[in-house]
Amino acid sequence: MTLAPHPASTRRRAPEVFVCAAAGFTTLLDSSVLNIGLPAMRSALHSSGPQVQWILAAYSLAFGLALVPAGRLGDVYGRRRLLLAGIALFAVMGVCGATATGAWTVVFARFGQGLGAGLISAQVLGIISERFTGSDRARALAAYSTAGGLAGLCGPLVGGVVLALTPDGTGWRLLLLLNVPFAVLTLILAVRFLEPDHRRASTRFGVDTGGLMLLAAVTALLMLPVVADLSPLVVGASVSGAALSFAGFLWWEGVFATRGGNPVLIPALTRSPGYVLGTLVAMFWFGAVLSLNTVVSLYLIEGLGYPALQAAAVLSAGSLAMAVASASAWRVVARFGRSAVAAAVLVELVVVGGYIAAAHAAAPIMVFVALAVVSGLAGGMVDAPNRVLTLEASPAGGHGVAAGFLQLSQRLSATVSVAAVSGLYLSALVADADDFAGAATAGLAVCAAMIAVSLTLAVVDGRRRRTGGIDSSGSGTR
Repeated sequence: MTLAPHPASTRRRAPEVFVCAAAGFTTLLDSSVLNIGLPAMRSALHSSGPQVQWILAAYSLAFGLALVPAGRLGDVYGRRRLLLAGIALFAVMGVCGATATGAWTVVFARFGQGLGAGLISAQVLGIISERFTGSDRARALAAYSTAGGLAGLCGPLVGGVVLALTPDGTGWRLLLLLNVPFAVLTLILAVRFLEPDHRRASTRFGVDTGGLMLLAAVTALLMLPVVADLSPLVVGASVSGAALSFAGFLWWEGVFATRGGNPVLIPALTRSPGYVLGTLVAMFWFGAVLSLNTVVSLYLIEGLGYPALQAAAVLSAGSLAMAVASASAWRVVARFGRSAVAAAVLVELVVVGGYIAAAHAAAPIMVFVALAVVSGLAGGMVDAPNRVLTLEASPAGGHGVAAGFLQLSQRLSATVSVAAVSGLYLSALVADADDFAGAATAGLAVCAAMIAVSLTLAVVDGRRRRTGGIDSSGSGTR
């Protein structure tokens, strides 16, 4: 893969890159704060296991389902307008969650914030895809990923300080308010620095409602067995229904495209091996890493009894390492291609094994810090590089839909995997309230399996590229 430099374009559009990075920081700060505040929220609201799972899953579910229609709305009505609307919705829902008196209100607020984040992310990715090319695009995506790493660094640390300095039952509310000032600041920056939307040509707007409904059905049917106590027969029916819904989704996408619509997944993308494999790599890796961080946070606070601030230091160490790695990852992908991504995924798999061993040994907290740093370095070499390689393989004219579906697949994976892994952790504690190491192992084993699948797919794509694989876009890939 060759990335042509465009230094003049980079300098001219630097303020827009900064706005995109600020928007990413704002939305990702929220997720990193929630992990550290979840035990306090569970206690204050007396949340049941399924309620905790829905609090964790609602954000990713709404985020994912909002991405594609939000991207289409941005195409028609202008990305700046939609970005401003998304930031405003995100901030308002943060206030709703912070003032909630019950767990289901928090679920509603998290769902609303997910919709706002989906609006934001679709416009950010659309702006980067439309206004940057070559190495400029890789740098812009790296800046976006670096902002996410910094959010992961700041969120847990600030959250730990807030929880340490506020009375029990109050700190978690302040954590849910933490993103509001950042959202307001990002709104001001977007108004000041983003170019106004140009008048768009008149066009008929259509959202693939059928495709989105079928994807929502797949997700709901996969989640049902992990958030409810069901008989084996009902579990089997639910999983079978998910498989049938996914088959129906693939059929409907072809039908919708032949009718001239704009499907969630255009058929040309399914004929691009590089795009399909890259999306699957991202899907399994993203869900596993989010679930991994959730389990580690719960284990450190509930299992080892560390104060929230110390647990936050572990997560922040990993986020700092990811931010550092992300800043230079575009150079690595330009030189080594898919091989670098596969190697980083392998390192992440080893890290999960290290976490399991550390949990059973009740290792000192510095062991968890070291593992988090290695995990962050690996994550920085997977996220943006895999996104660049995957979108490079999308067909001409399909970059916007390709970016939207790539992130949609990650968010739906996170929705199901976080609910399933946290459910395993909580269920294990119901069976034995003192076996925190066993509970963590149950959840981390699922994460390891997902990362192993991601690694296998990355290796397959790497071999395909080395043998001169050609994607449907007609471009050779490395």
